Amino acid sequence: MNRLEEFADIFNGVKPWVGFVPKGHLVDFLGILTDARFQPLSVRDPSSLGGGQIETRLPVIGDGEAWFEAVNWIAAARAARERFVMITLGACFGAQAVGSYRAVQLLNPLPCLLVAVEPEPANFLWLHRHLRDNGIDPDAHWLVPLALSDGNDPVFFPVGSPGTGAQNCFSTNHADARRYYADQLIASRSPKEALRNLLIKNTTGLTKDLVPGANVMAEIKSLSAITLRDLLGPLPLVDYLESDIQQSEAIVFPPFIDLLKRKVRRIHIGTHGLDTHRMLHELFAAHGWEIVFSFAPNAKHDSALGGFETNDGVLTVLNRDL
Repeated sequence: MNRLEEFADIFNGVKPWVGFVPKGHLVDFLGILTDARFQPLSVRDPSSLGGGQIETRLPVIGDGEAWFEAVNWIAAARAARERFVMITLGACFGAQAVGSYRAVQLLNPLPCLLVAVEPEPANFLWLHRHLRDNGIDPDAHWLVPLALSDGNDPVFFPVGSPGTGAQNCFSTNHADARRYYADQLIASRSPKEALRNLLIKNTTGLTKDLVPGANVMAEIKSLSAITLRDLLGPLPLVDYLESDIQQSEAIVFPPFIDLLKRKVRRIHIGTHGLDTHRMLHELFAAHGWEIVFSFAPNAKHDSALGGFETNDGVLTVLNRDL
């Protein structure tokens, strides 16, 4: 585990992209174009970006989580055979899907199926755009506008603030949250209107600041939910599953650990909270997965390749049975 020196040469044979970048866009080492408006928390002035010739560089460990994501794109692409199937949970605008796709086309050209799950409506529209902007036909892949959960009952989910990646149903759908919504609606000045909105528009009308102090606001709405069983059922084999679902991983993965072992080769999870990270690490280890990377969230780390910091945790596991 965490033998990062074994990945020192992972990007050998990958030439950093060089070319013209349109105004208002970012580009990475694979030449993936990203509309800067898709990243509102990290890009304050999209108009200041692009509009000229750009020479990119390969990822380095100091990039933190982004290095691990890129390593997984490359490793999964090189290991694929016959067809490449990739699932991204909490796809947002589709960065991980497009990164995986581009790595396959560059290093191991194969037919490719992307499965991207993203319930926030504006993110879902951006997902279509990001694929098209990078030469990928959205209609050739499975784009799923549903929330992820451990069952198929509708869930309360925060809708709004696209691009922030801060939405989940872990904190907005548990029993305490539901009781809070009920108390708030009953105590409101217009409970009849609240009931009407809930039954007709699937919305509570309540808002939540997803990142305290950052004014990242969302409205609590009722959304349909999908499970890993639903996603994996039609697929005989998945080369790579990536997940960044803001602590919902605590409920989404455990019920289907046996199914994952039968169908998925490689999983990379951006974990949220130390307890969740440890629980998932122990769960995968107990079921025979090789722990490739496991670094706790919100921490500084040293490695053979240098130091780096994490916001989300890093958990990459490999299924040697497949």
